[in-house]
Amino acid sequence: MILTLIALAALVVLTPVLTRFAGRESGWPLAIGYLGVAALFTPTAAEVMAGRNPEVFYPWIPSFGVDLALRADGIGVVFTYIALIIGAVVFIYSTRYLSPGRNTSFYWLMVIFTFSMVALVLTNDVLVLFVCWELTSLASFFLIARSGPPGQAPALRTMFFTFIGGLSLLVATGVIIAVTGTTNLAEAISSPVWAGQPEVTTLVALLVGVAAMTKSAQFPFHPWLPDAMAAATPVSAYLHAAAVVKAGIFLMLRFSPTFHATPAWNILLVTAGLVTACLGGWFALNQHDVKKLMAYSTVSQLGLITAVIGVGTEAAIAAATLHVIAHALFKSGLFMMVGVVDHLAGTRDLARIPKLMRTAPAAFTVMIIGCASMAGIPPLLGFVSKEALFTALGETPGGPWAGWVALLVAVGASVLTFAYCAKTVWGSFIDGREPEERRIQRGSPVMLIAAALPILASVPLSFVLYLLDTPLDQVVRAAVPTASEHVHLALWHGFNIELLASGLIIVIGVFIILRRSRVFVFFHKATLPFDGADVIDSLTNTLKRLGYGLSAFVRPMNSGPYLALSLGGLSVLAIGAIPVVFADLPPLQANLSRPVDVILLILITVAVLVLCTSHSRLTTVVALSAIGILATVQILALGAPDVTLTQLLVEAMTIIVIMLVLQKLPRSFWKYPKRKQTPRLILAIIVGASVAGLTLALNGRRERSDLGLYYLDKAPEISGGKNIVNTILVEFRALDTLGELTVLGMAGIAIVAVMSTVKDKFIDPPAENIPEPPRPPWVSIRPKGTTAYRAVHEAWPNVIPLQLTLKILGPLLAVSSLLIFWRGHNSPGGGFIAALVGSAVIGLAYLSTPKDRAIGPPRAPLYLIGSGVATAVVTGIIGLLFAGSFLQPMHTEFAGQHWTTSMLFDVGVYLAVLGLMLLSFNLLGVSDSAATPAGDDVLTNGIIRRDVERTRERADELLYGELSGPMEAIRGERPERSRRRGVEESGEAKVRANSTHILHGDPPTDGDEEEA
Repeated sequence: MILTLIALAALVVLTPVLTRFAGRESGWPLAIGYLGVAALFTPTAAEVMAGRNPEVFYPWIPSFGVDLALRADGIGVVFTYIALIIGAVVFIYSTRYLSPGRNTSFYWLMVIFTFSMVALVLTNDVLVLFVCWELTSLASFFLIARSGPPGQAPALRTMFFTFIGGLSLLVATGVIIAVTGTTNLAEAISSPVWAGQPEVTTLVALLVGVAAMTKSAQFPFHPWLPDAMAAATPVSAYLHAAAVVKAGIFLMLRFSPTFHATPAWNILLVTAGLVTACLGGWFALNQHDVKKLMAYSTVSQLGLITAVIGVGTEAAIAAATLHVIAHALFKSGLFMMVGVVDHLAGTRDLARIPKLMRTAPAAFTVMIIGCASMAGIPPLLGFVSKEALFTALGETPGGPWAGWVALLVAVGASVLTFAYCAKTVWGSFIDGREPEERRIQRGSPVMLIAAALPILASVPLSFVLYLLDTPLDQVVRAAVPTASEHVHLALWHGFNIELLASGLIIVIGVFIILRRSRVFVFFHKATLPFDGADVIDSLTNTLKRLGYGLSAFVRPMNSGPYLALSLGGLSVLAIGAIPVVFADLPPLQANLSRPVDVILLILITVAVLVLCTSHSRLTTVVALSAIGILATVQILALGAPDVTLTQLLVEAMTIIVIMLVLQKLPRSFWKYPKRKQTPRLILAIIVGASVAGLTLALNGRRERSDLGLYYLDKAPEISGGKNIVNTILVEFRALDTLGELTVLGMAGIAIVAVMSTVKDKFIDPPAENIPEPPRPPWVSIRPKGTTAYRAVHEAWPNVIPLQLTLKILGPLLAVSSLLIFWRGHNSPGGGFIAALVGSAVIGLAYLSTPKDRAIGPPRAPLYLIGSGVATAVVTGIIGLLFAGSFLQPMHTEFAGQHWTTSMLFDVGVYLAVLGLMLLSFNLLGVSDSAATPAGDDVLTNGIIRRDVERTRERADELLYGELSGPMEAIRGERPERSRRRGVEESGEAKVRANSTHILHGDPPTDGDEEEA
């Protein structure tokens, strides 16, 4: 069983590599892989069919009693095979449905979803179940969103509904663990506490029921499923016919042993299911788009399954499971047939689809069989499952009248089912206009065969129903532990009320077909003026208006009032609290102050005053840098070389980045009148004094903490390293460091994301739109051709010293970076400091270029960030697998050296920090301001015109590689192929380690610029 998940995890890892080489043809090996995983799972399934429930577990979070526990039963076996077999068929279909190309996101997300789904149905831990539940929601969201702008709003609405379900399940999970005292799913479900606490049982039943209803698209959570049809047809065929929606059904079946006798559970599921069945059928008949019709038909069919699960009897569980199997077969095939029709006719609009009956007879036959099975026409599997549903609904709790009412409602819903099946067949193949041969496109035999496979597979099953007896027996045994009778399926049960109901449905259905022109027109008119998406949009807009109204208190862009409020509140707290508690505070520790502290205090005070009073932005940056350097000296005086080196390097890199950004800002700050500045000065003095008082009152008054002493005494022995600061970061508190590393990486990604959503003309407005003409020089310049003229007007002579410096310091800094990294476990250093030293090389290279060009390949920063975070996570997984705890370091001695996996974690830190700094230089340092011309800017008739990469172009290239210019997209659209270019085509080289630097006095020609 564990091998099943390991195999799927391997497919998750291999899929991006596979799509890189095979493109859309990756569906073939993935389909084979799915079938191989199904075969690998077969021995486990055989054990379940023999009446056993194999279990395996591995400790995951021992302190919370959470295990990676797996347990197979009849329910898990059925849903595992549905996910794998239908997934394999959909992958085959996708090889011809998808456009040529890699399609990595589609295949990868589909495999991730399958892994999550199989883990969900096999897990035996409540917390792991919740995690897998959320993973299926995320995979569904991304698969819908990948469809581009049309899929973004539906994806968000889908996430909204599934978020409600996830939150409900999270609360239920917490209550289950609190009540039962265990995270083991089987033990929690069978716990005797449910019988003794009916109020808690009802609460959890409602929470689980709501969670399941959101995923299975039950009223009032049904709008997301039709909305999700913005996704590609293979996504709809798999996730929204055979997988995601089945996750909700699975959850109902999984918790049925606990709640099947709880009235709230019965009422909720039966009522919501029957209402959903009728509404889904009605809305399906309202549709013109055959794909949306199929979506609402799924809603209707899931409603019947939900209602029957709510009945909770042995017959009901067997009937629901049988219909789950039948629905997975005919509905996945029908969704794929919609894609076949769309490819043939070029449209999904039933009013525009031509008569395809003669043009595509094979597709017509498959569509008839699939719709007939869904409509419950004998002798197909859908007929058998529909009659089983009717039988089960007759046992609805609440007395005989409840059973009759439920049966009548189900019959009404089934009439609607017959009607929309007829509408699908007649609208797609029979009633259209005569086709024009030139307009009919050539269909793909692979798509047709793949779509036909699940539909045609259901035909022989109707005649060998005994093959399903044992699987359904095991499902009933898992869902109703007290079950005593065996399941026995049959195509013919004699004359009974269910057969009469089926006959009545067929008769009414035939009448509808004969009068279809009037019936379908009636349903087209009998529509609501709004749909579920409109309701969600209305709710969203209402909340937006409410939020906008409440934001009146914080709306102005000026942050002064809010800073005054928060800092003033802190001052009031300090002024009020310090006199009260000061007398009771412990005395200050001895030897806290030294003469050097007074000198540093005076210098820092002067720098702060300069910072606060200067109107020049450049002066304030210099003052800010002085404060940082002086603080570094203070840290060094305290005897903390690690922190000193970190502070110094952070200060240097920060100032460089600030200076790069400064070129885009005005040279001076606004000058405010004294009447505004005086209150600010008073507030600043009060806040400063308050913070100084808090610092004096709360610091330096205790001995070293017990934790600090523990680190000092035990850290070298446990970690094998003498640098306690570094070992704390990468071993004892590695999880904190991983979180900070992730935030660091997300900061870099956020910079790119923000810049990619703003148009170029707003980030860097054209120079000709800036009315201010170039300022005349304050001093006279010697004529053109002189050294003085070149020094002012040409960049390349001024960078020669920096390039010479880089030629000497670059290798030294690179070697120093590696040495600092290597020695970090025992001496001051480590991945973070080493990365900052390495970033100094990048900074020098950037500043030493005569033209504004990016450093390295365009996408290198994101690759470095991603690789760094991934390396850190992989290190944690290695610790989990081989040491029993996530991020647990492992140590060994080799070649006379002490080796530890925390060094690998430090490599991740190094890569991520280096990537962030590279991104900052390349993206924030673009020199394209009209006031600070750079690169190839030229002055023509008093107007500065640019010929350089601008900020938006750099941001786009970080995502897509070399482009011919900035994109206009603001919603993540990909560039056209014609916009992409290589370095050779662009003629604009990137600065790299092997770039040739100018060491002579001749200016570079256009062809002699730095080589890549």
